[in-house]
Amino acid sequence: MIDPYLEEQATLHVLGALTETEAREFKDKLRNDSELQRLVASLSVATGAVAGNVPAAEPPPQLRAKILAQVEPQQKVISLPGSRAGSFAWLPWALAACVAFLCVILFSNNRQLHQTIGEEAQKIDSLNQLALSLESATNTLSHTVLALEETNRLDNVRIAMLNSLVPDAPHAVAVSLWDNQNQNGVFVAENLKALPADRDYELWVIGDDKKPVASGVFHVDAIGNIRIDFKPSQFVKAAAVFAVTEEVKGGVSSPTLKNLVLASK
Repeated sequence: MIDPYLEEQATLHVLGALTETEAREFKDKLRNDSELQRLVASLSVATGAVAGNVPAAEPPPQLRAKILAQVEPQQKVISLPGSRAGSFAWLPWALAACVAFLCVILFSNNRQLHQTIGEEAQKIDSLNQLALSLESATNTLSHTVLALEETNRLDNVRIAMLNSLVPDAPHAVAVSLWDNQNQNGVFVAENLKALPADRDYELWVIGDDKKPVASGVFHVDAIGNIRIDFKPSQFVKAAAVFAVTEEVKGGVSSPTLKNLVLASK
């Protein structure tokens, strides 16, 4: 970005209005600044075009006669080829200065436009990165399950995938890792909706006897995620199904089926 002071100096340089000292200092800066060189080049083209194309105005005939009448007869007036009256010679350069000033304004506006476009592009890039992160997060649990199932170290561990059963949290998903021998497990969930302070999520483990056993209550974080270690309140023989319900704060002894949120197959 070119400093506004240098933009002004560039305009005066093109018009030849800098002092000798200013011109020398400006040329030193111009020699090592490619952006400043481009600005000077564009201003030179604009001012040169205007100065060369605007027709010079001829003085009125009576003004010329009046001036010649005042000259002594012995003096010889030599007309220089292509000369013009001094009072009108400034006109093309005045117009050129106006054009140069407009060029500076347009250059500044163009620079601001490019800066705005750059900022918007950064915002779009950030949104794209966020979308990719969310997409990756939704696949994390599935990839984890596949990786665990491929190991031989989990012979005594049951892995269950829980899917959403409610329309207001369609992307909710969870995984339960259950160690039947030790009667404990790990529960991980994502994208559950946050509950008010007087409500809790409650985890249930259901064995072959079809009896739900309460296994703890929990709240999710700000983005709907939770990871807890759990242990059922009673012994569970051959856990078959895992489920989550929405209950009053502190949980209940028997699940409220109409408030079922997640369940495994």
